[in-house]
Amino acid sequence: MPAPAYPLPASPSPIQLYRHLLRECSYLPPVFRTEITSTIQDRFHRHRKHDPRAKAHLARARTALRTLRAANSGDKAAMEGLIFKGFGRSGSRRRELMAKFVIPQGPKDSSALEKVLTSPDAEGEGAAEDLAKGVPKAKKAFFDKWDQDKLLRILKSQRQQQRDTKGTASWLGNPVKTIDPDQFIPQQTIWGKPPCEALKQTKRAHWWRRNADKIMPPLGRGEWEILKELTAGAQERGEWQIPARRPLATSPAATEEMAARAQWNWKEYATKPAAIVEKPKALKQQRRTGQKDNGPYGVKDRDRELSKRWFQRAYSRTWQLTPTMTQDPNTLRYSFTWGSLSPRIPPAAKHQLDIFEGVDERGRKQAKSPSS
Repeated sequence: MPAPAYPLPASPSPIQLYRHLLRECSYLPPVFRTEITSTIQDRFHRHRKHDPRAKAHLARARTALRTLRAANSGDKAAMEGLIFKGFGRSGSRRRELMAKFVIPQGPKDSSALEKVLTSPDAEGEGAAEDLAKGVPKAKKAFFDKWDQDKLLRILKSQRQQQRDTKGTASWLGNPVKTIDPDQFIPQQTIWGKPPCEALKQTKRAHWWRRNADKIMPPLGRGEWEILKELTAGAQERGEWQIPARRPLATSPAATEEMAARAQWNWKEYATKPAAIVEKPKALKQQRRTGQKDNGPYGVKDRDRELSKRWFQRAYSRTWQLTPTMTQDPNTLRYSFTWGSLSPRIPPAAKHQLDIFEGVDERGRKQAKSPSS
């Protein structure tokens, strides 16, 4: 995809910033464009009337715009980050998927239902009496409201997937090491006594916070299959192709104005440090700002376009980080299927097979048959 033909304005208004963001989103790959666009629209609409943190939110929007421009200009790290956000491997969509994933599905059978009804946490006559006496109700820990069995299963499956894809996928954050929630609970305190229940809950909460951030939530079967097709080159089809950038409409007046802007502005250098003035034109910032250094010592970044082969590899790395979940109708247990990299080894050519002539399957030299 060619880079934007216009530089970013110095201080755009909120509506101009919103339009610039939506314009750059329209040039993203269609398979995850909707997720990025809906996130931007939701955040702008949520704070359009009253926003006490408007300054911080606008600064974040300008950063997002520079990231989108860099991705559309050929920045691989920026584009792969957007792919991760679009498929819920990071960002706000991952948090939404995790919020739905941790919800328990209820008792599995009649014995589990009876256990829930007879548990001391269940509200009954005892709870009503305690409330009448003024005894505060015991507060549940956040991880007690989660489906811990399902979370431990995906952690175990993810730990195995990380081992299998150690050299082919780039996992975000730290790897899953243990699946024991009681890992940090000491056997004895510093006074030689067994730990109290409050200490156990604190240590379990610490373990769950650390490992919940590592979980890659599963996607639906349909979206997971689409990601699988993209790893095989489906982005070359008409419905998944990246749209071409529309040429910039120019007029003689606009051309003269751009030429005037390109001239040396001595007032900026007289009032600000040179490093601040020239920062948007630095080599690392040219894709994000769209400004070029036309001076005699300026370094220009070459135009780069992400190839279809690169997108195929990026989708393959994302697919290996993405599970899909199925539930056994009899046992109600969950199983997880991860994306895998299928090696495609081409068959050996005839001239390559000559080196194996006279060698058996174990690599040993075959005995020559006596000539008659």
